[in-house]
Amino acid sequence: MSAYSATATATTSSTASATATATGNSPVEAYNNAYNSALTSAKYSLASLEQPPLDQHTCEQFCLSCIDFRFVDDVTFYQNVKGKCNNYDHFILAGASLGYNGIPGYENWTLCCDQTIGISRELHKITEVNLFDHLDCGAYKLVYTPEELKNNEFQLHVQNLNKAEATILKTYPFIRKVNKFIFDLSYNAIPIP
Repeated sequence: MSAYSATATATTSSTASATATATGNSPVEAYNNAYNSALTSAKYSLASLEQPPLDQHTCEQFCLSCIDFRFVDDVTFYQNVKGKCNNYDHFILAGASLGYNGIPGYENWTLCCDQTIGISRELHKITEVNLFDHLDCGAYKLVYTPEELKNNEFQLHVQNLNKAEATILKTYPFIRKVNKFIFDLSYNAIPIP
């Protein structure tokens, strides 16, 4: 049972704000829980929840993200805030870009994702790919040593995102743009140029 309660207000860079109250096992945990809840609410308030007509069978974007349960909703929130509510195709692999590039023992994932991009183009006419990685990814712990992750985790994500982008653009000339993001541990999507 949580012994502490805290209230926090969070404001996004887009001037949305929300206040939330939460509990935790320490004052810091209670505040962090409240702040994260408020921030999620503020972000969600920015979302355009206008859905495409049911007879619309095209969408612009294909999203690849990680299986990590902590970040699944954040991809949806991000897409909603960008006006893409239920208007993108979504594919999930452990490690996202790392999974696409090939985790030893799971090399068929690239083929599976590539085939899904192909059918997404055929069925829905996609022209963009969004790649969503996140920090503290368990798949990265299968490939990289603790020392590599401690010193270079962010850069390893950037390298994998860039490699996936290059492969996708080379393989699929109809993809005109690949957008790359890394979610930090506060659930912020950091764009990668």
